[in-house]
Amino acid sequence: MRFGELTVSRHELQALGARINGEPITSANTYFSEPDQAFTDGLEFDPVQAEQRIRSVDGQEGRRVPELLYEIVTLRSPDAGPLIRETHASDTSHSLQKISALLVATQRLDIHRDPLPKHLPGWVDRAKSRGLTSIGVGMQAYGLYSAYIGAIDALKKGQTGEVLINAGGALAEITSLGLEYALNKTGEQMIRQGSMAFEQFGKTTMGKWLCQGAGLIASVLTLPFDIYTAIKSFNDAASAQGKEAQDLYVTGGLSVFSGALSLALGCAALMGFQAAGPVGIAAAAIMIVGARIYGAARLVDDIDDYIELTVNERWRAGWFAFTGQDQDKALMDRYLIAKTTVDYARALKTRSLGWLDNEFRESVDVIVNGRFEVKLQPTRIYRYQWDEAKGETPYTTENLPVINDADDTCDAREGLPDSDAVLSITKSDPAKGVFWNLGGGHDTVQGVKEKPNYFSYGSGQKALSGGDRNDSFLFQSASEALSRAPLKTSELSGGDGIDLLWLQGMHRHLDHLPAPARHLGYDIDLKNGTLALRPADPARAPVLYSTLKSIEKVETLAGAINRVTGSDQADIIAANGNDRVDAGAGDDQVSVRGPHVIVEGGRGSDTYHLDPMSLRVSITEDGQEPSKVYLGVSLEAIQSWTVRDEALVIESLRDDDQRSPGRELVLEAVYLEVDGKRSLRNDKWTFITQDGYHLQPVWPTEFTDLDDQRLSVGVLTAGVAKSPPVPVNDRPYRLSDKAHSYYFVSRHVRHTTLVADQNEQRARSTLYVDHDSTEIDEVRAICTITKNRSGAFTFLGYSNVHFTITFAQAGGLLSLHGVVREHPGRKSDMGAGLMASGWLMNHPMTLVMRDGVSYDLGFPRSDYLQDANSSGYTVIQSRGSLRERAGRYIFVRPSIEKRTLKTTPQRVNFQSVEHQATYWLEGRSSTYELIPASHTSIRLSTAQADASISGSSTWHIHTQHLLEQITVPDLAIRDNLLTIGSIQIHLPDSNDPTLPLETVEVVVSSGNRYRINALFEVIGLCAVDARAYPSIQAIVQDIHAHEQRDELETRNMPVRNIRLRDGATGSISYNTDTRAWSSESVPPRSIPAEHLIIVKE
Repeated sequence: MRFGELTVSRHELQALGARINGEPITSANTYFSEPDQAFTDGLEFDPVQAEQRIRSVDGQEGRRVPELLYEIVTLRSPDAGPLIRETHASDTSHSLQKISALLVATQRLDIHRDPLPKHLPGWVDRAKSRGLTSIGVGMQAYGLYSAYIGAIDALKKGQTGEVLINAGGALAEITSLGLEYALNKTGEQMIRQGSMAFEQFGKTTMGKWLCQGAGLIASVLTLPFDIYTAIKSFNDAASAQGKEAQDLYVTGGLSVFSGALSLALGCAALMGFQAAGPVGIAAAAIMIVGARIYGAARLVDDIDDYIELTVNERWRAGWFAFTGQDQDKALMDRYLIAKTTVDYARALKTRSLGWLDNEFRESVDVIVNGRFEVKLQPTRIYRYQWDEAKGETPYTTENLPVINDADDTCDAREGLPDSDAVLSITKSDPAKGVFWNLGGGHDTVQGVKEKPNYFSYGSGQKALSGGDRNDSFLFQSASEALSRAPLKTSELSGGDGIDLLWLQGMHRHLDHLPAPARHLGYDIDLKNGTLALRPADPARAPVLYSTLKSIEKVETLAGAINRVTGSDQADIIAANGNDRVDAGAGDDQVSVRGPHVIVEGGRGSDTYHLDPMSLRVSITEDGQEPSKVYLGVSLEAIQSWTVRDEALVIESLRDDDQRSPGRELVLEAVYLEVDGKRSLRNDKWTFITQDGYHLQPVWPTEFTDLDDQRLSVGVLTAGVAKSPPVPVNDRPYRLSDKAHSYYFVSRHVRHTTLVADQNEQRARSTLYVDHDSTEIDEVRAICTITKNRSGAFTFLGYSNVHFTITFAQAGGLLSLHGVVREHPGRKSDMGAGLMASGWLMNHPMTLVMRDGVSYDLGFPRSDYLQDANSSGYTVIQSRGSLRERAGRYIFVRPSIEKRTLKTTPQRVNFQSVEHQATYWLEGRSSTYELIPASHTSIRLSTAQADASISGSSTWHIHTQHLLEQITVPDLAIRDNLLTIGSIQIHLPDSNDPTLPLETVEVVVSSGNRYRINALFEVIGLCAVDARAYPSIQAIVQDIHAHEQRDELETRNMPVRNIRLRDGATGSISYNTDTRAWSSESVPPRSIPAEHLIIVKE
């Protein structure tokens, strides 16, 4: 539909969030080309969508949005509502609010209303007053437009301050219509913002109305920009050449003349307007005639650049251009053909040079473009609108240039000819090839003998010959050729080397069309050297399309139903469609990329490459020589190996969507059925997965029944193992921001908490959860819901969103924070006046359970009506958030890395990084100081040979360096698993009498030491660090508190970092039975508490 000087589609209006009197834009309420005043006045746009559109769209389309908004407000009634819908201040940026205010001010500026009242005193000069007041209105209109465009530009660049300056300056002008203020203020702003805004303003409805007024306002507006254009044109002409410089000098001269005319008209107007008419008419006539003469001369000159004109044709063309008449049809036909020929040749050259510099850089160093010709063809030009009542048709017919490929003939066996069609940017490289861009037509080309040749051709008869290298024949219009029979047979000869025939494109069977394709696909016979079309009617014989000679490699047409017959040599075949391949003898390589493919391997050792997205592939081999199958999927994607009838069926996943069918690979005739039994016939198969595993089934030699039988498979060569997960223990764990991370959730951890930060980088995680899928008891989504009412709408907000998953039987709780958050975008109506913005996946997460079942964690279940009635802390039962993935997956545990320590005391440090292994430390009956990192898992033991002689090892585990605070409640021992905050220590089986009990002491954050008794699962205080206490009395109280909890390892408790005031040496301890301090000096003595001091350093 058209608004003033602009047209706009319904889609563009919807992108701006347009509504009509509060109703959304539909085809029903916009079924017209010219909107009436009621439609224009009732139109309003969503501020958020309008701002997003202004910021995100660039180029010509980006300039249309501000122009459209301005054009609509100039057409609206002054008393109509704002064009930009008013919303809550927090929902609209401050910048757009200012821009909306500019649009409202423009709408209130009624340029069609007479600014003077009808009744004035007799002493008022009505004509001069009307001119002066019109100047003020015009200056206001342009000032508002200039500020509006400046504010839009600043908003796109993110310069909020500039938006406010532009808007503020413009709105200040509305307060006064005084001529002097308007001229000073707005003139300064116009010069600063440049001529572009003025040029755009002149194209608007308001700009055209003001310019048509031809009064003093037009002179005032144009004079600064005439000066600007003149200066710019002369400066640009100084650095230009030829016709470009000529045009710039003419433009500068006309601008100087226009500026002088503006001054003259302004003076005449201020003198009383009597002289303005004759002066303006005469000067305008001079400018118009001069511009028309120069334009006519330039048009004739442009035509003469492409075709040769006679003297008579020059005069006629110039006169017709000067008078605005259409040029002679014959002349323009010649001109169009010649200009199109030059332009297309230039485009071919530009594209070819771009290929050589980019896509073909490593393979091609020369491009040869085929010949072409340009003809005129009647073409329908459809109108945007027409009036059938006046006899107008929806289209007009014009002769437009059409490019047709011509016939090419070239013998380049000894080298390429010197021609404009041969393009190169580097020296000739024997390893790089020649790209023949032939297109259609009847072409005869013999390629370069000592270079690879790439023949890219279309329809028409071809006789193409390669050289001694690996040549390629790329049939670009293979799909289109199925719709017609060839008039003449083509000839393709590869010569020496391994030569390729590639039927490029994608064929679509459109049987519902009035004239569907006459052929299903291609019949490629490498043995007999033919390329034929397969008719849709199976009773008809194939139609010969090309003869083939020395073609060893072929790629079929995707989407078609092709048939390939191989030669007795080693062929390379790519089946891209629903194909049937008979590879023949020889060691063939067959790539299967189509959805349904049947392959007969024949004699020879064949190799197969399967695409992971194929649906069903059937392969038959004679079993005389080994065959390899590259499965194209990972080891994990393979779901089963089953003997069904006489075939081996390998089922694998194409993706993890349960609605997607899996891929089925059928190896025919691997068993032979005789008398109700199946005997092994072909076991010469090797399978290679995408991750490098070489597999071979364990073949039973015979099955005594005919039921389906599952096969086990042996690994001949191990491939790339899955990345081991990071064990996550107690205490909240912050997920990595790497692209993909892996974590292990142990069933021995009571509560695992994972936290995902909000990052701009896209990160995801896979959790290996040590529970079966049947143990999942409950899935809950927990969040805080807020609601705010605004008019008839209720706005819902969601924060602190996290999931909890509880497990039955073994128990346990898994908390996932930050995985999902509320979408930050604009809220929309979800029904019943409830406004919400939906969910955003912040950190995608996949769960793999111990039994191989896997889930993707999705969004919480949303019931907005229930959410509106239960604001605040809310728990939602959301089992549906776990979307089960298709198939079964490998459950991965952390790896185990074993380290054997020294026979002497040793310190072992662990770095503060993510550890993907459980560290097995094997002691040698000595004392070891362990400095672990948070969330590490460690296994302790003593080498059997050392234990039998010297006993177990002693382990001192220090925690003072950890960021997490370790206290007594953070220590736990159960089933030989020692938990120290987020650290897990696995101890030897205390119930095994053949294993010695390890001596383990833990130094907590305070410095106190606790001894671990794994046999009785007891933790006891064995040494006190006095530095953690404020006084001697506090030490005594804490020791007795441990005694009351039965957490003392000894009654005579050693206390470190404490000494006597007199400086006497000796270890000091506190006896809980005697409640007295003593020193271990010789002879031992009892010490009063007041004689002790704590050593803090």
